[in-house]
Amino acid sequence: MDTEPQSLINSTCLDLLMNEIVPLAIRTTEEQSNPIDQPTNDESELIKKLDISPITAGGVEIFDSEYIQSEDVYYKVEQYGFSIGIRISEILIYKNSNNEILKNLELLNIMKFICRDVWKLIYGKQMDNLRTNHKGTFVLIDNSFKIFNNYDSPIDLNDTILKSKPYLYIPTGIIRGVLKSFGVESIVTPEITKFPSVSFNIQTS
Repeated sequence: MDTEPQSLINSTCLDLLMNEIVPLAIRTTEEQSNPIDQPTNDESELIKKLDISPITAGGVEIFDSEYIQSEDVYYKVEQYGFSIGIRISEILIYKNSNNEILKNLELLNIMKFICRDVWKLIYGKQMDNLRTNHKGTFVLIDNSFKIFNNYDSPIDLNDTILKSKPYLYIPTGIIRGVLKSFGVESIVTPEITKFPSVSFNIQTS
């Protein structure tokens, strides 16, 4: 019997891709902030102009960059997430047309869709809590954010939090992208409440 073909993505590959988004944004921001005046084919000269050590390039040292908390990095990472959110929303809506949540497109149901369907697809679990004042403000809470499970700075917890925070810009963009796909404009503010617990404060209009 013929079955509908499925496109499967290895979860480890997806995790590695998500992990690389922040270092990529930091590196491109550094390069844009320190442009090379003249093109060169000399590899050693190129490394010197970029001020990159051939031993540490691509390593964890990137998280010591002065740009890690910059607005440029935030914008780039959040935009990656936004693009992912719109596409994931379209796929889930198409494949789950009988989803009870989507039969009534009230704002609260859209938030439930994010907490259940979207979060489970990306992070393998649902959000742990959803709060609202019923006036357009929502707080989504994940008590054990998957991406943070293996993050631990050798310095201290504060350093771990500082270097982990840019990874919240990805789900921030994803949430905003999903809402946008339903025609909802939003401002999403992430917060690390008690590592690895995170929350997303959402203001909608």
